[in-house]
Amino acid sequence: MDPYKPNMSYQKFEHIAAGQFRADTNSSHIFQAFLGTCLGVTLFDHTTRTGGLIHILLPEPPGMGQGKFPEKYASTGIPLLIEQLKNLGCRTENLRATLAGGGLVGPVNRQDMGLDIGGRSAEIAANILKNEGIHIICSETGGFFNCTLELDMATGEARIKPPWEEEFKSETECARPTIEDIKSTVNTLKPIPQTALKILRMFQNDRSGIADITRELSQDQVLSAQTLKICNSALFAGTMSIETLKDAVILLGEELLVKSVITAAVNSYYGQVISSGYSLCKGGLFFHAVNVASTAEKLAEKSGKVPGKHAYTAGLLHDIGKVVLDQFVADSVPLLFRNLSREGESFLSSEKKLLGITHCEAGALLAKNWQFSPTLYQTIAHHHLPEKAPEEHRDMVSLVYLADLLMERFNTGVDLEKMQVGSIGPVLDRLGISMSQVPEIIDGIPIIGMNNNNPFGF
Repeated sequence: MDPYKPNMSYQKFEHIAAGQFRADTNSSHIFQAFLGTCLGVTLFDHTTRTGGLIHILLPEPPGMGQGKFPEKYASTGIPLLIEQLKNLGCRTENLRATLAGGGLVGPVNRQDMGLDIGGRSAEIAANILKNEGIHIICSETGGFFNCTLELDMATGEARIKPPWEEEFKSETECARPTIEDIKSTVNTLKPIPQTALKILRMFQNDRSGIADITRELSQDQVLSAQTLKICNSALFAGTMSIETLKDAVILLGEELLVKSVITAAVNSYYGQVISSGYSLCKGGLFFHAVNVASTAEKLAEKSGKVPGKHAYTAGLLHDIGKVVLDQFVADSVPLLFRNLSREGESFLSSEKKLLGITHCEAGALLAKNWQFSPTLYQTIAHHHLPEKAPEEHRDMVSLVYLADLLMERFNTGVDLEKMQVGSIGPVLDRLGISMSQVPEIIDGIPIIGMNNNNPFGF
């Protein structure tokens, strides 16, 4: 019996998130990365049936440092992967490489060409592999479109495919929901808890203290328990142990506690979606929302235009309309992405054709029902087209648009979306963010895996 022969009866997909890599030997798993501007590199040694895949976020660490997570960068991550493969018994002369991704942000313009993150990552990767004597058997980088890179560890085959090509084979026409169907779904969904909405309003008006907020939270035992789980996640507490709301106040402070409350409430709300609609994986909408929220907060700190805590909340809530439409779009996914593959077709126009309503419009209905602030309402309604927002709310809408765009390009695949890029120049100018600051912002995107290392504690 061949000791290297893997069990072919079942092949498990392992999603490799941006800024991570995975290496193994004699495995039957399929490593998979969804790529936009990020670069994916597979390496495989057929003599030992050992290989790995790395999902690279940036060419090199911003500034002069080495970066807290070296696996995020082409310059430091690829050597780490090679070294791990050597430790597993590989010889570099036996390794074969495939490169994919590294796309431009959008149609070529001043901002895109000035950044060229994907192109520089691909160039650095190719130079490292050449210096190590590793042969590149396939390289499909650049362009403007997302792709999926897979490494079949059972065979060593690396595949570059259009995203979601094989997951959705049916293109059967489906009935468009009526406005009554949409309203019925709005009424039957379990809403964000009233306690959380009240705390959100208290948090935003800056007239309530931490004692008022914790007293309100303590009246909802379910939300309190969910909040403590979020408080103990890697996103907030890290290695600290938080057992009571009092501990949370002392160890995290008011702002992080309230962010934990809203995050817990939104997780419960997003948890009502199925896994075959707007997201390819369970929890995808929530993970996308948290990443957009964290990135919007960092953009707010850079720009100084709006308070960071308000930007976090707006980012967390920007896609609530997708929960309303998820059950309807699930049947339309093949048509949705067939439309999106056409040049000039926007995400919103594709939604409108198939469903008669966009997720922005559905979200605005919820925002109105839940009495969100005008700024939150406008962000939810216009985060794809910030120029349509009223002037007094456009700073926040612009922040969330940019955060959403960066997540779509640099952490693609968790949430199915296609952001238009025509607004990026005016948005950067409005926020006072230079091109030189963008890599640092991208570097701050949280590394959140979708496998067994759930950072939220559930």
